[in-house]
Amino acid sequence: NLAGLKARFGGLPVLALTATATETVAQDIVEQLGMRDPALHRGSFFRPNLHIHTFKKGGEGPSVREAILRLVEARPGQSGIVYCLSRKSVEGTAEFLRAQGIRARAYHAGLSAEKREGAQEAFRRDDADVVVATIAFGMGIDKSNVRFVIHRDLPKSLEGYYQEIGRAGRDGADADCILFYSWADVMSLDRFT
Repeated sequence: NLAGLKARFGGLPVLALTATATETVAQDIVEQLGMRDPALHRGSFFRPNLHIHTFKKGGEGPSVREAILRLVEARPGQSGIVYCLSRKSVEGTAEFLRAQGIRARAYHAGLSAEKREGAQEAFRRDDADVVVATIAFGMGIDKSNVRFVIHRDLPKSLEGYYQEIGRAGRDGADADCILFYSWADVMSLDRFT
C-alpha cells in the first residue's frame, strides 16, 4: 500500500531506513516503495562495543541451562535477552531462571497478547532483568541498556543473528553476545525448514 503514496500525493519524497537489510531486502524495499534511482547510503555493521563469544554445547562442564544461569548471575541487575529456538525451550528456560531467583519473563508468539505486552513492559521498565524469547521478541524494542544477548540455540540465519545481537549495547557501552551451538541445533533447523 505504501507504493501508491508517491502517485497519490504527486511526487511525495520518500525516505526508507533500515538497520540490517541485506542487498536483496534493500532492493525489495526500493521496488515496493516505487522509488526511482534512490540515493543509497550504507553504514558499517561493525559495533566495537559488542563482544561475541561462542560455546559448544555438550561434553564436560555445566549444562546449557546452568551456563546461562551463571552468565546471568555474573551480571546482577543488568538487562538481557535469552533467545531460544522453540516455545518449549523459552518456557523451560524462563521457569528455570525464575526458580533460581532471576527476574525472568517468557515471550513467544503462543502467549496471549496481554502476556506478551506484560513481558515487554516489565522489561522496558526494568521490572524484569531477563526476557527469554523466540525471535518474535525484539522488533520495535529500543532499550538502550541491554548488556547481554544469549542464544541458547543456533539462530536461523546470520542476518537474524546480527539483528538479534544488535539489541544489545545500543547506548554504546560494552555488551556481551553469547552463542551456544551444537550439531543437534543444525539438525533442528533443518527439520524446521
